[in-house]
Amino acid sequence: MRTNWLITFALTLLLTSLPALTEGAGKNMITYEPAPIEDVLLNPYMGLAPDSRNESYDQEPTLVYANISWRMLEPEKGDYQFEQVEKELLLDKWADKGAKFILRIIMDSPEEKTHLNIPDWLYRELNGDGEWYENSYGKGFSPNYSNPLLISYHQKLIEKLGEHYKNDSRLAFVELGSIGHWGEWHTNTSIPFPKLAITDQYVQPYLDHFPDSILMMRRPHPIAKKYRLGLFNDVFGNKEQTAEYKSWFDKGYVSWLTKERMPAMPDFWKVAPSGGEFSPSKPLKRYFSASSIDDMIAQAQSTHLSWIGPNTPAAFPAKGAQQKYLNRFLNTLGYRFVANKETHEQEVVAGSRLDVHMELANNGVAPFYFPWVLELSLADADGNIVAKTATNEDIRKWLPGKTVSTPTLEIPADLPAGEYTLCIAILDPQTEEPGIQWAMKGKREDLRYSLGKVIVHTP
Repeated sequence: MRTNWLITFALTLLLTSLPALTEGAGKNMITYEPAPIEDVLLNPYMGLAPDSRNESYDQEPTLVYANISWRMLEPEKGDYQFEQVEKELLLDKWADKGAKFILRIIMDSPEEKTHLNIPDWLYRELNGDGEWYENSYGKGFSPNYSNPLLISYHQKLIEKLGEHYKNDSRLAFVELGSIGHWGEWHTNTSIPFPKLAITDQYVQPYLDHFPDSILMMRRPHPIAKKYRLGLFNDVFGNKEQTAEYKSWFDKGYVSWLTKERMPAMPDFWKVAPSGGEFSPSKPLKRYFSASSIDDMIAQAQSTHLSWIGPNTPAAFPAKGAQQKYLNRFLNTLGYRFVANKETHEQEVVAGSRLDVHMELANNGVAPFYFPWVLELSLADADGNIVAKTATNEDIRKWLPGKTVSTPTLEIPADLPAGEYTLCIAILDPQTEEPGIQWAMKGKREDLRYSLGKVIVHTP
């Protein structure tokens, strides 16, 4: 009986104490819930990627597309015209506007007139090994991609390309073109398309000479799966062909060109981007109408699209008839970060640390693919940043949907007592300054975002 009485007394004491403990802990916590916004965010590495050769577009891009033919780059054997090519592609002008470029090398681009996209010297050394064609795509010359001399010279070309661009801060992504009409890894000629043993020899130089760049292929290949490359869909907007593209990476497929089995890559978009361009099967304006926009958004969601170009609606007039549909589309692409709720201690002591709990959401369809830094900071009453910490949060893991982050801000020991504002930002490592907009209110001029208040006491 005495034992039962002691147990009952202990339980009663514990239960009557719990509300007081909970209340006491809650008194020093503050929760802030930023209001979301629906604005189109001009953020890096996502959105529209129009042709770089135009100086401006009504829709402001953060990416541009740079197609470079071998003929442009090496008109004479061993003479690489990078300066002239970049001038023609306006790469510096776009960089001044904050836009990075997507690179693709082309050997064969069908056009209205007969022409060569490889240099004359290379054509002569190959003894014309290839096929002059005229088909539904247009006219041009398709080299024989199985020619060992072509493979050797291509390896040298990509080596030089890597030396020039692999550490270029203007470069966003590298598409593995090189092979096929428009560098799209298919041909419509009588020469058999090469099997994997050959095409892998066109991929390997990119892997060797762009070791830290994000590479993308037109469709899944074993080598793309092995090295976790991105993919691109150059018939986006065509419902049937985009469904086929999705089936390729979801389930794998048998190549209609070589009859070889290609692997599924269902999760490729989690580590490397999905890109592409609009199908030329109909005018761009028809993709952005009341009857089409829901399908465009559904295609972007199902393929986790981050960017689209060069056939893209960047030339649509600002605030024109298609703008509201284009805005909905742009708000779907890529990543779109918001802090739904942020909680921290309301009062801390200088020299200690502030533990922050954030319920975040990525309301886009893809993650951010670069190891940029999540920063916490404190702003004083005048808005000056007086303390900041670069956290070890890996923002590349913020997949679409909700996530939780628990970073810590170090409070300087000499910070004067007073009330401060907690701020959050994502830093561009090239500038060490905030570089990404969030889909919420509270944006400061320096691209940091204000969260809750913090009272700092001196020890």
